[in-house]
Amino acid sequence: MTTKALPPEACHRIVHWTRRCDLTALCLTSKSLQKSAEIKLYEVIMSGDINVIFRACESVVSQERLGPYVRSFYLYQSARRTQTELPHRFWNMIQKALWKMRCLAVLYIDDPARANTWILNDIPKIPFQLREANFRLPWNRHIVKFLESQKKLRQFQISGGMDADAPQFEDGSLPDLCTFDGHLASATQLLSLSCSLRHLRVPLDRSTNKQLLDFIPHLAALSRTLRSLNIIHIPEELSVEAIKLISFVCPDLHYVGIIPLPTTFPHVNLEVDVSRWSPLPNTGSLQRMLATELHTYCPSIEHIILRTGSNRTLWYFDGNEWNVHSETGQHLLIDGLWKTR
Repeated sequence: MTTKALPPEACHRIVHWTRRCDLTALCLTSKSLQKSAEIKLYEVIMSGDINVIFRACESVVSQERLGPYVRSFYLYQSARRTQTELPHRFWNMIQKALWKMRCLAVLYIDDPARANTWILNDIPKIPFQLREANFRLPWNRHIVKFLESQKKLRQFQISGGMDADAPQFEDGSLPDLCTFDGHLASATQLLSLSCSLRHLRVPLDRSTNKQLLDFIPHLAALSRTLRSLNIIHIPEELSVEAIKLISFVCPDLHYVGIIPLPTTFPHVNLEVDVSRWSPLPNTGSLQRMLATELHTYCPSIEHIILRTGSNRTLWYFDGNEWNVHSETGQHLLIDGLWKTR
């Protein structure tokens, strides 16, 4: 049997077990193997070598059959190479290649110059609906208009700052968005949408620290769906007030990230309702680990109460180790702790 007579199933199996670095050679082996090899070769375009990306995009633009094969496209410069500003000719080729990728689902763009969002501005020529996008680009009018066209986007991350002239979203934008990772100004703009956001990550910096306490109450718009909130770099002086606001505004959260407790925390008693934690810290070893971790960050804490419904477990520090007292219902010692706060 010659390779020309190989059935499609056999071609698929051969391609499946071929190393990615050998797919180019396999494309040249026979016509019957070429299509299957090309589908796998172009399914994911990813390289830290800009020359490789450019040549791949040239092929996609010049050969109409290749564009629909691309499902994921990653554009970045390897950290091992010198980060250089890429010429307009390069970005023009990227734009033309994107116009050919009608089945694209994942898009990653890292532009060192943070200046080429224009490649996404010709909305009528963009044929794809992304599922996931990750941009190292500024939040500007080109990004907003592009996002408005993406009705199936579920995960979005952007690390650039917001331009002063960035417009607001149109009503109905990003209906399926469930995960967002970006700066405070970008997150604030998303809160105006009626999307069902479940996971939110917001890194703070010196310019946005003071805006945090004003931002948290606006999360009430997401309280029905939001399950994970991760605010990075909360200043210690704001952490206690932030915890209070978060617990009030979003009582159904499953995850709140890492919130640094101030080293000068004035209280020696701490009570935590863990009823909705997953997994539930319902063993002595897990609770001891939690108490030890809290004590590491707040050495002044002497008593920690973990609540699960009507059950309350008291952990107290005797100077050397944590000891436990657990009881269902009321207990005189535990009930009296709140009076000393």
